Amino acid sequence: MGAGLLEPWHLIIILVVVLIIFGAGKLPEVGGALGKGIKDFKEAKDGPEEAVEAKEAKTPLRASAAAPQRPAPPVQRPAAPVESAATRAEDI
Repeated sequence: MGAGLLEPWHLIIILVVVLIIFGAGKLPEVGGALGKGIKDFKEAKDGPEEAVEAKEAKTPLRASAAAPQRPAPPVQRPAAPVESAATRAEDI
């Protein structure tokens, strides 16, 4: 009797059932999909900021991305306040 939830015999039985269901040919495909799913889950769990930083670290910088960008032009405010339909209806 093992103290853990999954004893070695349990793992062997699970492996045999998976082999029977999927077959030996599909096993690498199923394992790859499972690994990709776990990787995506970890990226989502860690947060989008860390996932973006990790992807940026893996991809090399392009020449256009390395060039400095100009700042955005300042936002121009309208000179007079904009009237809504409700304030125009009150004036009538």
